[in-house]
Amino acid sequence: MKQLSIKSTGVDGVRFDWAQKHQLTVTNVPSYSPTSVGHYTVMSILMALRNIPAMIKGKLDRRSVIGRELQDVTVGLLGTGRIGALVAEAIYHMGGHVIATSRSENPRLKGIVEYVSFETLIAASDVLSIHIPLTKASEGLFSASVFAQMKPGSCLVNTARGGIVDTDALIAALAQGRLSGAVLDAIANEERYFSVGWDQNPYYQQLNQLPNVLLTPHIAYYTQLAVQEIAETALNNARDILLEGQSANTIAL
Repeated sequence: MKQLSIKSTGVDGVRFDWAQKHQLTVTNVPSYSPTSVGHYTVMSILMALRNIPAMIKGKLDRRSVIGRELQDVTVGLLGTGRIGALVAEAIYHMGGHVIATSRSENPRLKGIVEYVSFETLIAASDVLSIHIPLTKASEGLFSASVFAQMKPGSCLVNTARGGIVDTDALIAALAQGRLSGAVLDAIANEERYFSVGWDQNPYYQQLNQLPNVLLTPHIAYYTQLAVQEIAETALNNARDILLEGQSANTIAL
């Protein structure tokens, strides 16, 4: 074996020390249809605002599940890369006010997004959506102290990586009523349970008991177009390594 051709953008699950030890080239799929995750995120934001998680779970008290409309709320985005930018544009054109924190301002979002500090982002957002990769710096970023600073009654949407959120702290914030809900397509430790069943994850079981949480098994990307592009890129990476000894999508070890 000479190569690990990873079929995703994120490579946080790769043991690079092992790959380096065995002199393996690691490649990834740096980009694919941004609309797959982007549209899913927009749907998730709207579901959070309309209290759909509670309705799905049978909480039919009309007074407690009354929704909010986009023009009346502030949507915060952590990260405005390809996916975050698509979400920002969609929310803006649907009438929402969008604020964001990102490593750099995206020029395509001029006049659409108001860039703010992370502290302002978490304090002012009615819905906060995560669009950053999982790194050593971002792991556990959404901690108990961050949830304590978030706007009371706000919602969290995560279609990025579960490890960015301290799940124990999230469960506490939801149980205490600090947050009004969460829509999660990724939760911590999920990769350990894909082969045995996503619902076997203890975090899934705890979160699923909460009436204001909607969980999906890391399927935001899962469209025909995205899967086709992922497969083609992964296979092209393998071909390039085999025929040319290098790939434009090689990850530096």
